[in-house]
Amino acid sequence: MNEQDCLTVYDELVEILNQLQLGWVSEQVLEVISAGKTVEEMVSGRKSPDLKLTYHTPQEQLLLLIHALEKAIVQAVDIELEIAKNFGEEATTSDLQPEIQFTSSFDRNSPHLKFPVELATHRKKEAEKLLKLLQKLEKEVEKDVG
Repeated sequence: MNEQDCLTVYDELVEILNQLQLGWVSEQVLEVISAGKTVEEMVSGRKSPDLKLTYHTPQEQLLLLIHALEKAIVQAVDIELEIAKNFGEEATTSDLQPEIQFTSSFDRNSPHLKFPVELATHRKKEAEKLLKLLQKLEKEVEKDVG
């Protein structure tokens, strides 16, 4: 995938994330991209390399976003399922109904998001589909980076 294609796909993914109210994922990736990366550069006549700050290529930027999506969405579902499994085990010895509830650490007055354990399995299936698509996209990007 050439640089222009990577920039286009990156922008489209950011737009999708914003529409899904997951813009925080792309914002965090943008912070990493803005910071640049450090590379070692050998200078003739010296034993140790110099460290140089450089920018991420469009391919690297897209790969950073792909990996962030895997962590923020796919791996989050795995964590949710593990928690649900533990809740399920607790429910067999308790009168409590297990449920996962998220609250905003920024806005204490925001509504609580509740996720019944039964929905976690459905989200896992959808996350697996997303993971396959992300892996396919990653291979396309890496094919031309190599």
